[in-house]
Amino acid sequence: MAPPSLPDGGEDGPDGGLTLTRRTALALLGVGSVGAAMAGSASADHGDTRNSSTRKWNQHVDAQGHDLSNLHALEVDHVQTAARDADAIVWQDEDGAYHADDRDETLYSGDEFTDAVQSALDSLTDGRTTKEKVVVACSGTMGPHEWDGDVLAIDIPSYTILDFRGTIHVEDEDEALIRPLRALNAEEIEIPRVQIVGNPRSAFWFRNVWNVTFGHIDVRMPEESYIDSIGGGVRIDGFADGRGDDAVRCTDIQVDSAYFENVAGHAFETYSVDRIQIGQVIANGTASGCGVLLNDTQDATVGEVVGKDIDVGGGYAAFRLANGCSDVTCGQVVARNCARGVFTVSESSNATVNSVNIDGTTSHGILIQDGENVSINGGVVKNTGDEGVRIDSRSSDQHRPAQGVSVSNLRIVDEREEPEMPYGINVTEGPRDGPDTSNVRLVNNDVRDSGVDGGINVEPTSTIVRDNVGDGIASGTVTLESGDSPAATVEDVAGDGGASLELRATVVETPDAAFSYEHRFEYNGSGWDLVLEWGTDPGEDLEVDYIVDQPQALIGREESADDGEDEDEGEEVPEFDHDSSPGIVDSFEAGELDGSYEGATGSYEVTDAEPVAHGEYSLKSTVDGPEGERIMSFDGLDRYPAAGTTFSAKVGIQSTETGNAGFAWGAWDLDNYYFARLWRSGEDDFRFQIYNFHTGEELVGDSQGALEANVFYEIVVDWAADGTEMTVTLNDPDGEQLAQHTVTGLDPDVTGGGVGTRGSGLLDEIQILE
Repeated sequence: MAPPSLPDGGEDGPDGGLTLTRRTALALLGVGSVGAAMAGSASADHGDTRNSSTRKWNQHVDAQGHDLSNLHALEVDHVQTAARDADAIVWQDEDGAYHADDRDETLYSGDEFTDAVQSALDSLTDGRTTKEKVVVACSGTMGPHEWDGDVLAIDIPSYTILDFRGTIHVEDEDEALIRPLRALNAEEIEIPRVQIVGNPRSAFWFRNVWNVTFGHIDVRMPEESYIDSIGGGVRIDGFADGRGDDAVRCTDIQVDSAYFENVAGHAFETYSVDRIQIGQVIANGTASGCGVLLNDTQDATVGEVVGKDIDVGGGYAAFRLANGCSDVTCGQVVARNCARGVFTVSESSNATVNSVNIDGTTSHGILIQDGENVSINGGVVKNTGDEGVRIDSRSSDQHRPAQGVSVSNLRIVDEREEPEMPYGINVTEGPRDGPDTSNVRLVNNDVRDSGVDGGINVEPTSTIVRDNVGDGIASGTVTLESGDSPAATVEDVAGDGGASLELRATVVETPDAAFSYEHRFEYNGSGWDLVLEWGTDPGEDLEVDYIVDQPQALIGREESADDGEDEDEGEEVPEFDHDSSPGIVDSFEAGELDGSYEGATGSYEVTDAEPVAHGEYSLKSTVDGPEGERIMSFDGLDRYPAAGTTFSAKVGIQSTETGNAGFAWGAWDLDNYYFARLWRSGEDDFRFQIYNFHTGEELVGDSQGALEANVFYEIVVDWAADGTEMTVTLNDPDGEQLAQHTVTGLDPDVTGGGVGTRGSGLLDEIQILE
């Protein structure tokens, strides 16, 4: 995939970018006389000079009540036209200094690119209701930045056009604390173009925004150079005033095109957005994220998603819909060497992907879970690590099961010398007690050479299967024996007594004699047999290739199902109202274990002895053993993690011979919590485990081999807003990812709670990242 080239910024600038003279910069503002401006201020007079015999360059001219100095306020069939290129300009001189000027004065001169751009934005008219424009006519560097209560960002106000002609270079150290472009509670913003290179926390963060237009976005991060394994591309969400029913949704977003390279998180992500149009997104490498991820997004149109090397070996996808997306149309998804190509989950419904071109995914080519009316209308899926297409419903009844899913006109094939794809298409019924996967349609697909276990596998009895090349609900070759009656019987081609079946068959080799045969489907009490009878016996055996379809006669009759209402409802979940804003939860800087913790507090101490991850102190176990004891804080800290946040903790072992390392969250007592830990299972072998101690089950357990003692590993948790899903990542002491797992089907009522540990040798720097 050849990336688009960055703009040629010239060779003379200190940042390798564009440099200007003051005369040229002011000319871009439409200033015809620059004498006063060269002294530092234009000292322009906007007074009424209509009686002057000589019209000044900046003279106000009445045009039917409109000021020509602000002609873009004039609506002509709702099209705004700028009278000049910019209201303010940011530029860099040949000595490397940054300047911001408007038509009247110099707004900033100095060494800080961020301050220059922010000064230009802040100079625009207060309370305006029409857009004003800032042109950034140079490249610039943001960072490094130390935490001062906020990340470093350029804040974009409402009614603003911000046009970057150069490149933003992000150069941070130690932690990811720079978000180059941020807009909070703002409307009517345009960014015609922008290029961002470096290591930001995320390139864009737009929260609670309305009527926003992006032209071309270009974000590139250095390969293998993430800070703490985080660094996303674009995030647009509606969470400024809360989540769930309290969210103030973003509306009317437009993106013409975007290119992302080597981002650590999701390349392009939305949450709580209504009405978004996206032209093309190219995502060239994500360490742990999607190419395009739409969460709780309604009425979305996406032209094309191209993903390469997306979350390789993980569970994300080039194009993913999650958390109740609806009314989404995507023209094409192209995926190469991604975890998945297309993934819809958590009741994302009413979605259509018109065409796919998916090759070499490490998991499914397409996975459709828990949603209604999802259609894949054609394309190619090949050489996947799991099923080419999987349609299923998870055990949790928090979301509606997969229903009304349609897959048609796909070519699914495994061309490798040693095929790995188990099935071309696999439709599973699901483990629910109530309604499961139903009313799926598999039509006109070519599944020849697609699965080592079969082309099509279908469990739900309501699935329509017809006109697929290479397989149906049953297929194979049968020999019609000359002289026998029946000529052949194939047992149990279908298991549903209410199924309607059709046969497609052809002879392998045509005999010289006349022949004919007839077929019928005969129910044997537990399933259907295919019975073939001679019409005209040719006097020799006849081989026949057959495919059995299941077109079904579905007229809306309801199927009975156990609704699960008699099951134990379980323990009532307490409600929490903690502050869940970004920041430190606890880094034990009080120098002692404060009174907010309950449990085996005597088994831990807070000391300044090394190692310390943050500040001067860390928590250390005083118990020499493999398990230790539990301590939890349910209230009393400044903030606590909650569903919808991403948070982390630093943990470690004190000895490679004994001891574990773990972090607990979502706790409401010493027996109910989520827990991730490193557990010594044998000599030089630690397992990374994720537990749900609300239900008492181990969700994940994989080997990490040997670990270092007395160093900090990092556990990062991305907890979905609906509480039903978490992605848990383990990073080594250098910030490199060791493991990542997404666990699903969690209790939607558990959305908050306390933090703590169960037998960790070391614990420090518990913090909410976002």
